[in-house]
Amino acid sequence: MRKKSFLFFLLSICFITSFAQYPAKYFVQFTDKANSDYSISRPEEFLSARAIENRQKFDIAITEVDLPVNKSYIDLVLSLDTTIALFTKSKWFNAITVYSTKDSLSQLLKSLDFVANVEVTSVMKAAEEKIFTPYIYRNNQVTMIPLMTQLDELNYGKGYSQVRVNNIHWLHRMGFKGEGVPVMVMDGGFLNVDQVPHFAKLRDEGRLVDMRNFVNPGKSAFRSGSHGTMVLSCIAAEIPGELIGTAPKALVYLANTEDGRTETKVEEDNWVAGIEWADSLGCLVLNSSLGYTKFDDTLAQPRNINDLNGQTSRASIAATMASDRGMIVCNSAGNEGAKKWRKIGCPADAVNILAVGAVDSAKVRAPFSSQGPTADGRVKPDAVAVGRRTYVANPRGHTSRADGTSFSSPMLAGMVTCLRQAFPDKTNLEIMDAIRRSGHLTATPTDRLGYGITDFLKAYNLLLQSHTVETEAGLKLLEFSFPQYHTIGNKLTIYITAADKQSVAISTESRRTGKIKTKKYELKAGLNIVKLSLPKLKGSDYDIYDLRITGNGFSSRYVIGQED
Repeated sequence: MRKKSFLFFLLSICFITSFAQYPAKYFVQFTDKANSDYSISRPEEFLSARAIENRQKFDIAITEVDLPVNKSYIDLVLSLDTTIALFTKSKWFNAITVYSTKDSLSQLLKSLDFVANVEVTSVMKAAEEKIFTPYIYRNNQVTMIPLMTQLDELNYGKGYSQVRVNNIHWLHRMGFKGEGVPVMVMDGGFLNVDQVPHFAKLRDEGRLVDMRNFVNPGKSAFRSGSHGTMVLSCIAAEIPGELIGTAPKALVYLANTEDGRTETKVEEDNWVAGIEWADSLGCLVLNSSLGYTKFDDTLAQPRNINDLNGQTSRASIAATMASDRGMIVCNSAGNEGAKKWRKIGCPADAVNILAVGAVDSAKVRAPFSSQGPTADGRVKPDAVAVGRRTYVANPRGHTSRADGTSFSSPMLAGMVTCLRQAFPDKTNLEIMDAIRRSGHLTATPTDRLGYGITDFLKAYNLLLQSHTVETEAGLKLLEFSFPQYHTIGNKLTIYITAADKQSVAISTESRRTGKIKTKKYELKAGLNIVKLSLPKLKGSDYDIYDLRITGNGFSSRYVIGQED
């Protein structure tokens, strides 16, 4: 018995000693950005020309928060021990993530007068590969795809039904496929994206612009992780007759922020580094099919329901900061709807982003789709797209089906990209507002579906209108309400509420034939029901009409789709 006790004691000592020597990653936050090499008067030194243009266009200030982390502070931290390696930097949190095998690093860091906070974010079971030469993928030869001036029908192949759930095919038909809009996809690896045929046009046209690996900076993100490949295909796949994504002509940037080996808080800091990179590039839309509520190591406490306030997770805070800087962030709501947790995760709880739930192609909610609201009572999800039995491209080059809000989120992110292309002068908040208002449950949102299934043709029409009307003498305010923005057959009903009796002219112009039809209507005070007959379709499956309503000092325009 003594021998067994001694052996147990010896093994325990070895275990404790070996555990103490386990390598770890640390979040190190600094007190200030004093004596910075950068200045907000010289933003071109730390922001791309496109990012600066976006800030100027939407009157978004560049502040000290946007300045890079102080290099002298970073150098002093790295000088503490030869095992320390820098992994990520965060200008918004004024912090860095470092890796080290030194046991006493936390105490050393806390002793530095310019260090405000130190947190162990990942206790690792094996030594991390030290990075000396970062892997770089960059393609600066972008072939600009001309915008279609005529109606254009895409052959979606297996993705036909999932695209039509949100009516994004109408924007595609008008020529909005994401041309020129920079989109960031943050995920856990993009295995074989440089080889899979679904992305051949993306590569050949130079629209796969840049990629970074924030988990293993010295390795290519094209060599591991299948999840990001499937996610990207929801946006950028383009094989006519097989599978076409929701923004097949977008400019794409990729960031590997998710570490498939484990689930630790350092991944949130990778996420922050990724979204800051997206901001510096001037990306207008970002998709993240990621979420963080539980962690593998015992140092990080699992989140509770009260933490879903947008202010607890660093990723959630960074998502809101990106939104403040003009970006539209789409994040998967999560797949906990049928589990004990049930709720959305972080950063889906962030303020002023789009948390995306899932339905199937029959518009039935996926049972796994996570629910809202947030801890502070905000409606979640914000929008819903197809995430059940979604057709995606896998790393073997095949089209297969997959389940998860991981896929409904990029489906929607691609649609958002097309909407941003259509309205380049609208702010991100205006576009997100139109998306929420075009959901089928916008009047009565629920915890399970939020504002519901977005109708992107309706969102397009909402953005087409002027939401501010100046009251002048003689101006009569009208409200127009359509039961739908596309019609099967050739009958269209319009509901018009008029302040008093007046005349209006309603005209329809066919984009296919160019023919214009105009008719005057006498309105009474109150509700008026106007029925229009569109021409019958001949030799085509659809047409698009510019519908204009003009009256006493005003004009309003809508786009109506007609299908056989």
